Amino acid sequence: MAKQYGPPHLLALEDLPIPDPGPGRLQVRVRAAALNPADLLMMDGTVRDLVPLDFPYIPGTDFSGTVTALGKDVETFEVGEEVFGFGAPPSFAAGVGIPAITSGAMAEYAVFAAGDFLARRPDGLSAETAAALPSTGMTGLAVIEEGQFQPGEKVLVIGAGGGIGSVVVPLLADRVDVIATASYEDEQYVRDLGAGEVIDYLEADTVDECLRRVPGGVDVIINLALKGDPLIEAARAIKPGGRLLSTTPGTPAPSAFGRDDLAVSVVMGTLKLTKNTLPAIATHALRGTLPDPVTRRYRLSEAALAYQDFAHTHSRGKVVVTMSDEPAP
Repeated sequence: MAKQYGPPHLLALEDLPIPDPGPGRLQVRVRAAALNPADLLMMDGTVRDLVPLDFPYIPGTDFSGTVTALGKDVETFEVGEEVFGFGAPPSFAAGVGIPAITSGAMAEYAVFAAGDFLARRPDGLSAETAAALPSTGMTGLAVIEEGQFQPGEKVLVIGAGGGIGSVVVPLLADRVDVIATASYEDEQYVRDLGAGEVIDYLEADTVDECLRRVPGGVDVIINLALKGDPLIEAARAIKPGGRLLSTTPGTPAPSAFGRDDLAVSVVMGTLKLTKNTLPAIATHALRGTLPDPVTRRYRLSEAALAYQDFAHTHSRGKVVVTMSDEPAP
């Protein structure tokens, strides 16, 4: 847990009372929880004006686990059921306007609001994989829906090696031509996801290289990494009448691009969620449409180290913490 705003090395593992579910909520024994960039932004105070935290603060939004207690008026779940889903600090949920609240998923026990942000974990879907899917899956499916992609379109995915890329690229690969940006070390990983071409963004000018490979420009850019001026520069690779979909905080306003022909959309998966979203994500994973996104695993005793590594080293796919010394089934 965190006792103040700051870097992840300030996190400490401590004993706290097991939280009571309260009305409309359920208590879960957490099996696994996934790390997200938003965790770091909230903990270090970057977004404190938008998402002020109450301390002590337990991080973690994406999880899987077993229902252990039900609050008043919860009728959609039962004790003993295996579930997975998403929850956020009350300030985040209130600011964004979503009914998803948690006491913090990076713990042995946590409380979550019952509703569409939780779903039953189906047989055959491991607890670790299920914990890695909610945020990236919600955003990835929202991008696919918002983009209205047509067969044969050429789509540049910027930042394809991360968690959202692990959802977007495979879901797109059978209908469009995917060009991805990633580091050299992630090239094979991104190709395995379904990208037909990969641009090493550390070695090449992404825009010029994209235009060299696709003279005239791409139909769509899906931005999963850039913000500010670098994203405006990247938009040069979009042909007239094209589209830009961005999932990152700090995406410039459409007017900043100086192009009346360019359609700019900021996509937030939490605002697009329906009761069918999480089950659909699980179905894609079970069918193999989505490969397992988990690339690094830690135990709860290593959670602070997991966040430090996540903040300071390159990560592809998803990083997951399991709450037991036994493998999460």
